[in-house]
Amino acid sequence: MCIVIFTVGAYNVIFQSVNKALYLGIVILGFVIVALYFLYLQSCEKNNKKSWGLYFIRTYCKYQFLIEQLVTRDFKIKYKRSILGVFWSFLNPLLMMLVQYFVFVTIMKFEIPHYAIYLLCGIVIFNGFNDCTTQSMRSITGNATLITKVYVPKYIYPISKVCSASINILLSMVPLLLVTFIYGLFNNLYLKPSVVLLPFALITLIIFIMGMGFLLSSLMVFFHDIEFLWGVIVSMWMYATPIIYDINTIAVGKLSWVASIIKLNPMYHYVEFVRSIIINGTSPALSEYVICLGCSLGMFAIGAFVFKKTQDKFVLYI
Repeated sequence: MCIVIFTVGAYNVIFQSVNKALYLGIVILGFVIVALYFLYLQSCEKNNKKSWGLYFIRTYCKYQFLIEQLVTRDFKIKYKRSILGVFWSFLNPLLMMLVQYFVFVTIMKFEIPHYAIYLLCGIVIFNGFNDCTTQSMRSITGNATLITKVYVPKYIYPISKVCSASINILLSMVPLLLVTFIYGLFNNLYLKPSVVLLPFALITLIIFIMGMGFLLSSLMVFFHDIEFLWGVIVSMWMYATPIIYDINTIAVGKLSWVASIIKLNPMYHYVEFVRSIIINGTSPALSEYVICLGCSLGMFAIGAFVFKKTQDKFVLYI
């Protein structure tokens, strides 16, 4: 019996050590990739080569004051005349989680392990996506007076909207981690070293949102109906993302084809990536890293391409 206990204990220690080494390796690899990219940009600058990264850095340095003012303005306006102010970023996901938890656990009898945290992960990620895309969609039409009077690169406006709205995503992560910690004290769910992987999920999500922001802000200039249509699309998108339900419950039987379609949804992968880190305490599969990064870069490329092709016509329609 003692041998069995010792073996199990040794296995757990080794397994945890391997996991910690894996997470540390992933973080170090991320820093190395970023460092190599900056070295590449320095090489481009020395050799007078063109680079998108170098172009964006120079543009940011040139218009840093304007970007900071736009981000600060948008953030302040959102909570203007609000008594609680920025605390709504903490309360909103918590209140939504409490209502949905009561409905789907007490009334609908959902039996998903750690359902409160399961819900909160989905709510924080999808609400952040919804808020960022909705604000960035109006970034060009909402700054029409500035665009027609002062010349600055037009892509600064959707980027500033996404940056200001992204602050709320970061703030919403605080109650998520806090609730996970408190919930874990009573339900055997603890924050583990895998939490260091959260920045990857958030960065790729924000890049994906920026691409959507470029696309939506361009369409909004020419088709004002997109504002109303987007509300419908987001509602459909929310139900196509397993926020309140578990995809495993529909992955069997006659509805298995629905699960296959849901897995084509980029938001499914971002939500599940965060859940894997916080609830399971493990690193997602390598394929999830590839999918999340691929979706973000793909959407950013599409959005930037459409924005670039249409931006010269903005002044004729706003």
